[in-house]
Amino acid sequence: MIAAIVVLYGPELALLERGVESIAGQVDKVYLVDNTESPRPEMNGFLLRWGDIIQYLPLGRNQGIAAAQNLAIAECRRAGYSHLFFLDQDTVTPADLTGMLLRSEQDLVDSGVRVGSVGPLFVDQKSKALSYAIRYGWFRARKIYIEPPGDGPVEADWLISSGSLIRSSVIEEVGAMREDLFIDWVDAEWGLRARLKGFRNFIVPSAVMEHCIGDDSVELFSHSFNMHSVARNYYIVRNATYLLRPRGMGWKWVTAMLLRIPKHIVIHTWYSKNRWRSFIFMMRAAVDGMRGRLGPIEVSRASNG
Repeated sequence: MIAAIVVLYGPELALLERGVESIAGQVDKVYLVDNTESPRPEMNGFLLRWGDIIQYLPLGRNQGIAAAQNLAIAECRRAGYSHLFFLDQDTVTPADLTGMLLRSEQDLVDSGVRVGSVGPLFVDQKSKALSYAIRYGWFRARKIYIEPPGDGPVEADWLISSGSLIRSSVIEEVGAMREDLFIDWVDAEWGLRARLKGFRNFIVPSAVMEHCIGDDSVELFSHSFNMHSVARNYYIVRNATYLLRPRGMGWKWVTAMLLRIPKHIVIHTWYSKNRWRSFIFMMRAAVDGMRGRLGPIEVSRASNG
C-alpha cells in the first residue's frame, strides 16, 4: 500500500486539484499536511470533492516541511502503509509514476541492493533542462547527467524530496526528517544519513517529472544558477553551515560545501536587488549555522534583506 504525502503552504487550489487528480489513482491515500496559518474557506469544498482519498492534517502555523512530513510519516506508519511517496503542492505527476518507481525499486532489491529511496528524473518547468544525479567527491560535487529513458537506475547521494518513494521500513531504520532544519537540506541530510547506514538512492531515468527549482535563474561562466528568495537563501546558508559538522553528512560532502557556501553567498549577493542587506543577512545565516541556531526565522527579518 502506498500513501502520498503533500506538504501545503498557501496552495493555489486549482493547481493542487490538478496534482491530486494526477496522483489519486496511483496511491491508496493522499495525506495533505497544511502549514498555512489560516487556510482559505475554499479548502473545505476542495476536501469535500475528494472525500476519503484525502486525509487533511492542518497544523495552524508554519512548522516547516520536515515537521509536516514527520507528522504524516507517523500517521502512515500507524495505518500500515508500506511505501511513502513525497510530493510538492504544485506537482502534477505523470501516469504510472509510482508504478515505474516501484518496479525499479523491486528490481534493485531483488539484485541485493539496500535501497533507500527511488525518484524520477526531473525536467525544469521553466528551462526544460534535465536534472542530474549528484555524487560528492573530495572538495567537489560531481554531476552525472542523465538522458531518458536510460539503461537503468542511476545512483545519487540524495534525491529531491518531491517525487521520491521510500519504504516505511527504511524510514524506521534511518530515522525521520530533521525538523530543526525547517526547510532546506532536509532531503539531502536524510539521503546522506541513509547512505551512511548502508542504503543507496537512485534516480529512475524512465520516470520523468516536471519540477520547478528556484524563483529564477542566472547564467554565469556557462553555468546556470537557481535564484531564491532572501528567506530561502538564509535557510540554505544556515543549514549548510550547520551541517558542516560531519556527524551525519560524511567528509566528502563537508569538503564540497566548504567551497559551495562562499560561492552561493557571492552569487546571490551580487544578483540581489539590495546587495548589502542580502550579504549581511547571509553572513547572519552563516553565524547562526556555526552557533547551531536552528528552527524558523521571523519573516520580517528576511524581508528586510
